[in-house]
Amino acid sequence: MVEPSASGLAERMAGLSAGGVDEQQPGDGEEQHLSKNARKREEKRKKLEEERRLKEEEKKNKAATAAASGNPHKASAADDEDMDPTQYYENRLKTLDSLKTMGVNPYPHKFLANISIVDYIEKYKSLSDGKKLVDVTECLAGRVMNKRTSSSKLFFYDLYGGGVKVQVMADARTSELEESEFSRYHSSVKRGDIVGISGYPGKSNRGELSVFPRKFVVLSPCLHMMPRQVSHKCTHNFSYSYTCLALLFFLECNAGHPLILTPISHSCICVVLSMVRLVMAFINP
Repeated sequence: MVEPSASGLAERMAGLSAGGVDEQQPGDGEEQHLSKNARKREEKRKKLEEERRLKEEEKKNKAATAAASGNPHKASAADDEDMDPTQYYENRLKTLDSLKTMGVNPYPHKFLANISIVDYIEKYKSLSDGKKLVDVTECLAGRVMNKRTSSSKLFFYDLYGGGVKVQVMADARTSELEESEFSRYHSSVKRGDIVGISGYPGKSNRGELSVFPRKFVVLSPCLHMMPRQVSHKCTHNFSYSYTCLALLFFLECNAGHPLILTPISHSCICVVLSMVRLVMAFINP
């Protein structure tokens, strides 16, 4: 047997090492490719964390500014409006659960309203600017569509009902609630809530007809976030397709187009009659 020379062995070893390097090159490229993806994911994660941190700092700065100005309720209202609708809904459910835990019924059994908003406006629209009928008590109910906070002792609402609105000027000085309870209660009132008000009529110094509540009761909380405005015109097609939005946001749909209410009224009557038939069938089988 002929033994290979030293030079031949060296050449073979060099060839094997070169082949090994060539075979490992694809693996090295794959590792580089994976490292690039990992770097991209890491950069994206850091970017999201930075954006989240900036948003939290901005919220804290807003709250601090509002607290420094003596009006923290505006910051909380702004946070509610900027909140995700799903989170808003969950927070409202938690609020109702906390009220039930404290023994408070979030849906009062009954509220007696002796006058509608339409009749209220017709009855007291002739009052002079700044005049208040403190000795007169009126009870009316409606839906809160707008809320403005002047301070922890003064809240303004736009109360809608029957296609018209009236201003509610809730002042801690005229309320039957204590000051701390007044501020806490009105801070929990949201747009879309159906409320009952017992108070005296009057006009503000600017001449806007208002009701000044002594008693303010949330009859039915609105669980979902109300849109600020609807970017559509009140046409018949829109009214029939989006009846709820049309009736909530377009006063002319209630006042100027009575035919729009006809299908709704007819449906309600049919539902009531069906329920009456079921009850009568259950009582007299």
